[in-house]
Amino acid sequence: MIPESKYLYLFINLFVISIPLLRSFESRVAFYKGFKSLGLAILVTGGFFLIWDVIFTHMEIWGFNPKYLSGISLLGLPLGEYLFFVTVPFACVFTYKSLSVLIKKDLLGKYAKTISNFLIGFSFTIAAMYYDRWYTVTTFIFLGSFISFLQYREKPVWLGRFYLAYAVCLIPFFLVNGILTGTGITEEIVWYNNAENLGIRMGTIPFEDTFYGLLLILGTTYWYERFGKNKAD
Repeated sequence: MIPESKYLYLFINLFVISIPLLRSFESRVAFYKGFKSLGLAILVTGGFFLIWDVIFTHMEIWGFNPKYLSGISLLGLPLGEYLFFVTVPFACVFTYKSLSVLIKKDLLGKYAKTISNFLIGFSFTIAAMYYDRWYTVTTFIFLGSFISFLQYREKPVWLGRFYLAYAVCLIPFFLVNGILTGTGITEEIVWYNNAENLGIRMGTIPFEDTFYGLLLILGTTYWYERFGKNKAD
């Protein structure tokens, strides 16, 4: 069992960011050089997700267990939740950047459009089928719309590299999100109203969380690349 305390959500955030932050200063990747672009990307993307989060928390679509919270909160969200939208994107974009440096070949580049088209079709299909479930319909409409925007308007050259990086990020994602939703602890840190999602769990993790995470990291990566390009220009 994982040691439990009212600081557990904060400890999870510290765990998520610790290794990526320490390794950001290694010369081979030099991730620290993009901190400004990443900070702006997290601010833009995180702002959108926090608004979404506040609304859904007040609607009781999800919520937080005070047993694992420090007691510091704002607009109904605990401090750990705010940090989540910093530490998780930081770690995932670090992974994306590191893999881009370490693996010279774009392994999924030629499959990126196929992957995007599948995700677009899948997202809009699920949203149409489960239009009466708030977490499901919003997640898949936002995801399908954003990938459509990227694939058919922006056409970023990095999309294949992103899909590879996100696949790698799913490994720690299932570990961290598993704890948040109750794996290894007596109660969950984040609870969900199953009337507003598909009711499908991967272990303790709601099915939608994988795609919610995809949208979060894809949005952050888009703005990271965009701000970085503008800086280079």
